[in-house]
Amino acid sequence: MKATSYEPEKAVVKDDHCDNPTTVTGVTVLSNRGEKLPMLISRYLEHCDSQKCHLSVTVLPNLPTTVTGSPSTVTHHHDGTVTVLLPVAEFYWRRLRMSKRKIRAVWLTVERVAELMNCSTRTVWRYIKRTKMIVHKEQIKKGGSKIMKSFLLTDPAIYRLEMADCESRGLVPAEFIETGVEIDGTMLNSALIYTYRTATAEDGDYYETL
Repeated sequence: MKATSYEPEKAVVKDDHCDNPTTVTGVTVLSNRGEKLPMLISRYLEHCDSQKCHLSVTVLPNLPTTVTGSPSTVTHHHDGTVTVLLPVAEFYWRRLRMSKRKIRAVWLTVERVAELMNCSTRTVWRYIKRTKMIVHKEQIKKGGSKIMKSFLLTDPAIYRLEMADCESRGLVPAEFIETGVEIDGTMLNSALIYTYRTATAEDGDYYETL
């Protein structure tokens, strides 16, 4: 397990969920034009959507409304949950592709999910309980101290909101913990994201296509 950081060119930005400045590092990402983008794992409770679970979700435009994939990418479980592979947005993948090992799942903090869904963290915790979302706790560094954070393996609706929000606002993951987390009996290399920053021209060939 390791906190992901890269050298050189450090910059100070403000964490989306904290008033204290956070030191992050800039990095030049090589182009992956022509490379096949990976599929990331998402998990949801079958027969339970956001409306049935009484959670108000801000729906962003141009988002797919159904989960697609071949039978080999969808796994049904006895507890009524479903694991599915979803395509990652190219812009979002700028930072995560730098891992030496292939990242299979993205985990978000409770605070980030509340931001995406335009609700309180208390509402998110109720949603977690209703939809049986997997929660993983990990210690992260904030300034000179360490705090425990709860990370969620998101469902497809939140997953799409995360990708679309980052692309519309020009954000990329700034800091994340890369570690193995067990999902449905399998240990998968995961990115536990807790800080974002504005993307720059050094973040790959995304800007070349605009």
